[in-house]
Amino acid sequence: MDDTVEISIVMAASDTVLIDQQTLRLPVELGRFGAHNTGRISAGHGQTLHFGEGFGTLSRAHMTIDKGPDGVLVVTDISSNGVAQIGQAGSAPVALGRGGTVRMAPGAMRTFETVGLKVTICAPNVAQVATIGQPLHLVYDSASSGRLRALDLDDVSISLVANGAEVLMRRRPGAARAALGATRAEGTTCLVMVGPDGAGGIEAICGVTGEVTHNRRALDADESVPMDHLDTVEIRGQMLRIMSAEDGKGLSCTNSACRQLNPYLPGENCRYCGQRLGDGTSYWVHS
Repeated sequence: MDDTVEISIVMAASDTVLIDQQTLRLPVELGRFGAHNTGRISAGHGQTLHFGEGFGTLSRAHMTIDKGPDGVLVVTDISSNGVAQIGQAGSAPVALGRGGTVRMAPGAMRTFETVGLKVTICAPNVAQVATIGQPLHLVYDSASSGRLRALDLDDVSISLVANGAEVLMRRRPGAARAALGATRAEGTTCLVMVGPDGAGGIEAICGVTGEVTHNRRALDADESVPMDHLDTVEIRGQMLRIMSAEDGKGLSCTNSACRQLNPYLPGENCRYCGQRLGDGTSYWVHS
């Protein structure tokens, strides 16, 4: 499912357009701000839309739109004055209730009425994936750019090789097992090779015992583990994370002894060390 949503807002009594249909990055929050009670929509990547003044009945944080843990779009009422879903013609609106939610299947459209506004939301359609499984990316901390970078693993393997105390990243063509053999044949010490397994998946192959962990478990030399969305490999402090181009979001545990990726569930506990995640750190990868 895409990480966007389409939204429009009109006055319920007059159908006056306040915000024409906009495609916004998730998560999205509707509310108000300032002394003049300016209507506000806040979206991902810091985008903000304003739609006039005098909306004092809007809560400062009124309703949210975001993905649920299973990737389905979820609309949540967090207001003081209520949000109701408008049904078919002739049926009465159904109140969500504070904290209540509406789940929207891919491609669905729903209209909500709240404090004199009609908010129409369209969930994006599911992207069609032609390859086996979902496209996966290798994500790593880039010291040069100061932010995460992603590498496509389609027919390309990534090796981390030892050069004395330094660890270098190298791209190798082909599947991981063949790429590891070729790297060793050159006399290079490969600590780990991550790449296609030849059967439509991604695998990590340990090169040297005691140098590599997969989801906090130490690997032996030549041991192979399948890599899936949110898996983490650590090599001498270097974190390599696998992210799905479809799911594309996770929380990194802030425990410095753990740092594993978890499903995007703010406030839950890390599934590896048990520490509360809080807001954590979000990792995004877009194909």
